[in-house]
Amino acid sequence: MNYRIEAFEVLLNEDCILKRYYPLIPYKYGLIASLGEMGCHTKEECMQFSDEAFSQTGLPNQEMFCLFKRFLSLYDVKESKYKDIDKTLLTEREVDIYRKLYQLPGVKSIRAKLYYDAGYDSLEKIATASVHRIITDISDVISMQKLNLTVPLVKEVKTHIAVAKALTEYAV
Repeated sequence: MNYRIEAFEVLLNEDCILKRYYPLIPYKYGLIASLGEMGCHTKEECMQFSDEAFSQTGLPNQEMFCLFKRFLSLYDVKESKYKDIDKTLLTEREVDIYRKLYQLPGVKSIRAKLYYDAGYDSLEKIATASVHRIITDISDVISMQKLNLTVPLVKEVKTHIAVAKALTEYAV
């Protein structure tokens, strides 16, 4: 998955990132500016940079360069994640929707079905929804269908919204 570097603004936030990446947060605006000046406009272009190039971005040291490189691939989806979609009895349209929902971190068949049943059948709908609305809608689905499942955590939904924004609003 590729997106414009401006997506770092939504992805590098305590609300939706793992704690180990918190040290990058103060550098996000500087990174966006300096990477753009260096001709790097997408995540994929950034992944091609050497440590020497990263030293010109305002990151203070080698440890931060490495952390940033790991962050760049944090939300990449391995093709193997999609294998359980093929094991389900879905229509062709549903398979397409599930493949898109699977791009969100931690989403597999159960969470994808909850999103789908709650009316979130596209990344655009997730990207533009509020955390409260998504949690309420999923809670309603769980209740109406009498499922023995839990509602996603607030941070999980915030992460899904941020990644959905990166993949839609900042798509390349």
